[in-house]
Amino acid sequence: MSASPRWRRLPPAAFAALVTAWRTVLMVVVLSVGLAACTGPGGSASTNNDAGCAAVLPLARDTVHGQGTLTLIRRINGADADTITREAGVVPPAPPPGPRPPKPPPPNPVDGPPLPKTCLVVYQGAYPPGAITGASAPATAGHYALVVLRVRHPSIDRILITNTLPADTTPRPWWQRIF
Repeated sequence: MSASPRWRRLPPAAFAALVTAWRTVLMVVVLSVGLAACTGPGGSASTNNDAGCAAVLPLARDTVHGQGTLTLIRRINGADADTITREAGVVPPAPPPGPRPPKPPPPNPVDGPPLPKTCLVVYQGAYPPGAITGASAPATAGHYALVVLRVRHPSIDRILITNTLPADTTPRPWWQRIF
């Protein structure tokens, strides 16, 4: 009698069923590990800071009247918005007068990363003068529409039309956004 493993002595139909069962188990394990890695506290789906800007994309699209190609979405802060505004040749708006209200306590870290306060959405296209109402002077025509939006209570902060992107708004490859 041969000392071969038991699975080699199976009929072909039973062997095929066994292989199929093992493939199914392997696929379930691989998918479970992959989903857990993407959705966990350190996974890519929850650490992508630009994902919080998705809530204002419809407002940005409506602002440019659906014209152009979405080129860039980036989470920015107030200082970044002012820098981008200056680089576009526009004087940033002055902060509101008076004392600022106290900041609320930071959210519980278990809830996930905090929502961004401000997002920059860039569309590339042909924007002649008057194509986008509310665009800041001096450039009211150009190839890029830079829309700075507030996220928590979705609203437009400022709209800039330029022919060149400011230095910090050039699109980055995906590997630079993750790490």
